[in-house]
Amino acid sequence: MTEDLRIKARTKLWPQLRALLIFQLKLYLDAFRDIFLSVLSIGAFIIDLVLQNSGAGSLFERVLSFGRRTERAINLFNQYDPEQQRGGSIDSILKEVEDRWENRE
Repeated sequence: MTEDLRIKARTKLWPQLRALLIFQLKLYLDAFRDIFLSVLSIGAFIIDLVLQNSGAGSLFERVLSFGRRTERAINLFNQYDPEQQRGGSIDSILKEVEDRWENRE
């Protein structure tokens, strides 16, 4: 294999490998979030039950709202446009890391 073919193979491989690595990272974050939200939601439900909270102001509803925000931040299946996401999304963090890596000296 010539050097040109090796370079072409690497340049074609990297975008696919990058996408796989980012997806795996997001899967792990999403799994951790699910376990955390499971415990948090049970606790919120029990507290709401004891305090007789219900409706939009209940702790359980606040957990659901938090879950929706983290769903958008993780953006597991790229269903949200990274350009329209506020700071703190996984995509924006990874982009900043990549930009710093490329501009290191």
